[in-house]
Amino acid sequence: MVSTFSVVRRLLLCGACVLVGVVAASGQAPPEQRVDIDELKAAIDAGATMLLIDVREDDEVESGSIPGSIHIPLGQLEDRMSDIPHDVRLVFF
Repeated sequence: MVSTFSVVRRLLLCGACVLVGVVAASGQAPPEQRVDIDELKAAIDAGATMLLIDVREDDEVESGSIPGSIHIPLGQLEDRMSDIPHDVRLVFF
């Protein structure tokens, strides 16, 4: 089984995309779904319900982030997965 943490880590290597999914109550990661930033903006503008999670490091977030997102650095993500709701669409960037 692939952990959500490893999925996000792999995703971040592609740079220009984000991971979207819902973590099942079992804690299993959904299949990866990658969207580019324009698709994400369109979804946000259309009022899509989702939780935006900024996994960049503190110094990267200082330059700005998506309004309404929460910041959980990638290095802390695995330990903090229990803090993240499992019944909402998640967007990691």
